[in-house]
Amino acid sequence: MKKIQADKIIELFKDFKFLNDIQAISGKLPEVIFNELKEFTEIHRKIKNHELNFLFEHYNAGLNSYQISVQKPYIETSFTFPFLIALGQFFLYKFYKTDFQDSHRKLLLRENVNHYDGYDLWINYTKEGDENPFHSHGGFLTGVIYIKNTEKNPTVFLNNMKYYGLPGEILIFPADLKHAVEKQTENTERITMSFNLYYNVTQ
Repeated sequence: MKKIQADKIIELFKDFKFLNDIQAISGKLPEVIFNELKEFTEIHRKIKNHELNFLFEHYNAGLNSYQISVQKPYIETSFTFPFLIALGQFFLYKFYKTDFQDSHRKLLLRENVNHYDGYDLWINYTKEGDENPFHSHGGFLTGVIYIKNTEKNPTVFLNNMKYYGLPGEILIFPADLKHAVEKQTENTERITMSFNLYYNVTQ
């Protein structure tokens, strides 16, 4: 990776905060990324509202009203795709002192070939009564993206730390770190997104 590209990635995340108690990084998404993600949630709402929505339903931890992976064509033409990988590189650079060159093309958003769960980037549509018990993710790094009505339902960690993500924020942390979301008590739609990054040592 060219030095100028690495410098620009570091600059992109210069205002992000380090949550050392849980080895996490959080920050505000660039407007272009947040707009893409909000568009994804509305595009996939059409599938959610379809009578055959169960065929595309993404099965994961928790009691969520509906989960769906973002379809491949939208991810592969988005700025969100390289942004998430760049954030993972920044995480390695800050917490593991990894050189950007060492992580170039080694961090991957996992692809499930020939499957409707194309990549490990999915949308969580939740409503009153939904909850996510403590769980961890596969991969190396995982993240939560806060889209809508997220302020009163924090992401909770085993050390009792609670992260109250505002719409337009992102949180990234080691994938084996257990986390949860308490039962939703308000009659509003809450939308978040989750993703997993993998580290391919063979690259």
